[in-house]
Amino acid sequence: MPTPSSTAPWRRALAATGFLLGAAACDAPTESTSLEVTLSANPDPAQPAASTGVTYKVEGQDDDPDEIRTYPWKTSFVVNIQETGGLAVDITAVTLKVQQASGGIVIAPSGGEVEYFRFNSSASGNRVAANGSASVGFEVWYDLPNKGREALVTVTLGFQDDDDRSYSDVIAVKIAP
Repeated sequence: MPTPSSTAPWRRALAATGFLLGAAACDAPTESTSLEVTLSANPDPAQPAASTGVTYKVEGQDDDPDEIRTYPWKTSFVVNIQETGGLAVDITAVTLKVQQASGGIVIAPSGGEVEYFRFNSSASGNRVAANGSASVGFEVWYDLPNKGREALVTVTLGFQDDDDRSYSDVIAVKIAP
């Protein structure tokens, strides 16, 4: 059985190796592991306009037939993406949600009512260079249960860096009354 004095050199060697590895890691270059982007909308707030020609279907209940309705409102805006952390990323996903609002405050529909919307988007590209920028334009058609035109649009953007790490960021865009 080893004596305490015979294991001491082994422990000292292990401790020295751990210290050297730790010290070497401190000299390694560091990379950003968090997304640093600034999202802005233009215009902000977005302006509603009367819509024509774009429709949606409301499923009928039981024996009631389906209804085809025209979206009463349309708006357009651009989300600008500015990367500020030195980390190039790909834009991998875009989602959008429209909610009725007052003064930028979401007003949840009551009684099972639903907000109807659809959107088209067009991007300047799917790559945001380190310290670079990109933009995604949106056309949004919507119909709100309160029959108003004021809404809050929430845009969520998904990103992925070159090391396959995923990130997301959100911007809320007001649609003026």
